[in-house]
Amino acid sequence: MIFSQETIKTRKEQTAKSLEKILEEDEVVLVHSGTPVQKPGGHDQTYYFHPHPDYYWLTGVRRPSGVSAYSKRTGWVDFVQPITREEKIWEGGGVATEGSDLSAFDAWFAEKKFSRTHRLGQHSESHWMNPLKDELNVLETFNSIRRVKDHEEIELVRKLAHIAGAGYTVLKDFIRPGVTEREIQLAYEGAVLKAGSEKMPYDTIVGAGTNAAVLHAMPTSRIVKEGDLVLVDGGADIGDYCVDITRVFHTGKGFSQQQKNIFDIVLKAQTDSIAMCKPGEQWHNAHLASARAIAQGLKDLGILRTSAEESVASGAVSVFFPHGVGHMVGLKVRDVGGPYNPYPKSYAGARVRVDMEMKEGYLMTFEPGLYFIEALLTDQETRAKYKDAVNWEEAMKWLPVGGVRLEDDVVIKAQGNDNLTGFIPKI
Repeated sequence: MIFSQETIKTRKEQTAKSLEKILEEDEVVLVHSGTPVQKPGGHDQTYYFHPHPDYYWLTGVRRPSGVSAYSKRTGWVDFVQPITREEKIWEGGGVATEGSDLSAFDAWFAEKKFSRTHRLGQHSESHWMNPLKDELNVLETFNSIRRVKDHEEIELVRKLAHIAGAGYTVLKDFIRPGVTEREIQLAYEGAVLKAGSEKMPYDTIVGAGTNAAVLHAMPTSRIVKEGDLVLVDGGADIGDYCVDITRVFHTGKGFSQQQKNIFDIVLKAQTDSIAMCKPGEQWHNAHLASARAIAQGLKDLGILRTSAEESVASGAVSVFFPHGVGHMVGLKVRDVGGPYNPYPKSYAGARVRVDMEMKEGYLMTFEPGLYFIEALLTDQETRAKYKDAVNWEEAMKWLPVGGVRLEDDVVIKAQGNDNLTGFIPKI
């Protein structure tokens, strides 16, 4: 197990204390690990099993089909799937975990006669996309504890940052004219896996030249040209914990003046957001801080005609900064965000993934970006909406730059935020 038994015990105690406030005496919460998914036509083959984050955080166990149950009457009771003879023969066995045999769960559950069951994790009655109303209170109670990272979680992510840093160190010398985006991906991932990552937390993003403006650019056979800016968004992963980092590289003697102008704007946008984001601050204000910095930079370059405040208020800045400034990270690349909200608000023209008050111990990505996306710059609806705010003729001149995004993973603290990935050079 990655986490100590003492940490797991503390997590269960904290969760039980919060659940006691909302549960009746005869209600139960079941946290499910989930089951492997069979590959189509694969017969006995399944996709690599990932335990549901709720279950894994609570138990530290990565085996399938587990259930961790809590009620006021019973406290925490764990049911685990024993290691089978077939596992020992075909897969070399596994790590035995504490808990009652899963085969005893049905009888235990029937005997307790709970009046209501609340299910979390992955199970046959999951309502992930549209949770039932009576599940939301339990889910939010559980998630509110998960959002605050404990010491062992933070130190694991710090370790992952250094593993990912090994990949970015390799890229500094590897990226040059003549290599392909795909080769850059392989160089990064090879270095990160060699440094200790178990897998990639998400598909590594590599965009050269105009592809740097593709927000989720999948590496292609495109060859890097002299003077191209190359954007790389890559991470590292151990036990589903991860980092999410973005850097940009140049392939000439240095950034061109246009590239440097955009880089400097994005760097200021990130610096402003990190500096103002403290416990008690609303996350959307971090997004607005970046949006203002980007809007002011574009105004200074003559790309936006209206003032920074006007461009933020109208949403015109979203033509160039179309996404939120970041999200929670840690256990999965999209860790527990805010309470379930099917209708998120927009700020400065972009929807933010998290819209809530920050607390000490939250681990957030700060990833402002400035892009010249042809599909947006040539879209007639967008042009009509912001016809007086954007200097469209000037904006089109910047298409070859592509885009710049800078992303770091930061622990929110009252006395100076802790940038876990800040040591990785940005130039």
